[in-house]
Formats: sequence, C-alpha cells, structure tokens
Amino acid sequence: MVLVSLKFLKRRDGLRDCLVIYVDVALDRNGRAGCGALVFGGGRLIYAESFGLTHLGGSAQLEAHVCAGALDLAASRWPGHRVVVRTDCAPVVRSRCPSSETFGAAIREVRERTRRGHRVVRYISRKSNPAHELARDGLKSLIRQGLALAA
Repeated sequence: MVLVSLKFLKRRDGLRDCLVIYVDVALDRNGRAGCGALVFGGGRLIYAESFGLTHLGGSAQLEAHVCAGALDLAASRWPGHRVVVRTDCAPVVRSRCPSSETFGAAIREVRERTRRGHRVVRYISRKSNPAHELARDGLKSLIRQGLALAA
C-alpha cells in the first residue's frame, strides 16, 4: 500500500480538484480473485492497493463491489474532492436491468454512493486501465499464500 499526502487548492465552487480512481479485478476458475486500485490526484499517484480474496460470484458483481469500495474510500479519506472511478467492466457502468439479484444489489451499492455528491463511475478500456496489473498481482499473491499453506 502506498499513501502520499497532497495538499489540494480549493476551487471557486468549494470543492477540491478531482481524484481519479482506477479499479480492476482478476478472477481464476477456482473462486480466487485479485483486486487493484490506484488513486491519482493532481496528476500524481497518491494511493495504490492490491489484495486477493475468495469470491464465488461473477466478475461484474465483484467489480461493482470494488467500485463501491473505491467510492467509500474516497468519501472517507478525501471527502472534499470530486471523484471519478474508472473501470474496464462495461456492465457496471451501463447496466440498466442487472441480470441477477446479486449483481443488481452490487449495482445499487454503486448508484447509492454516486448520489452522495460529486462522484461518478466511468468506463475505460482494459488496455488503458493501470489497475489491471495490480489486480493480477493481488490474485498471484493469494495463489502463493494458498501454495505456502499447502506445503
């Protein structure tokens, strides 16, 4: 985890500069997942995190939960900033009628958090998403932990 303190200048509207949070997940066929998040402010990296977990749902559902978590992180650590969460999961951004109840609940979490202020979730291509490698690293770390426990 990387955390850097930045001082942001307030804008005329009372809000501070925009934070851009890139998120991604990587899943394997055995219910293991890796998550990655990068937070940029003023064009500089101010926070990065990667971790692994077990997940039995779909990738879009997990990506929606990670987007909601990123919005929560921004609200708690940087409450006066505009926030744009960027994800390469189109269903999270574009879904009007979620295909399952669990995915629908995850989408409602995201929508609820974007209503709390100047926060949006936008689509970005996988090639342009810098969090993709962090998600893969989170998955690899979980797999290594499992191998170490089995040994």
